[in-house]
Amino acid sequence: MSNNELTTSAQMDATLNDIPPSAPFKVQGFPTLKFKPAGSLEFIDYNGDRSLESLIEFVEINKRSADVEDEEEVEEEEDDDVIEHDEL
Repeated sequence: MSNNELTTSAQMDATLNDIPPSAPFKVQGFPTLKFKPAGSLEFIDYNGDRSLESLIEFVEINKRSADVEDEEEVEEEEDDDVIEHDEL
């Protein structure tokens, strides 16, 4: 497993680990690559070629950027701070 402040990656050998039927994903072939964007409950199947460039492009397209989430939170906070006045 590798971590940085924006990305976590992990590997699992599905031949050595039982995957419960209730798992939010299925493994149908090997290797199976799954991607779970930050803040999401869903896994996205990676079906691209096995080049690093293709994998990076897939992650960039499907990621949920922390910056976008922060901007959304700021906008929500700003909306909450707006005081409405009745016009006389």
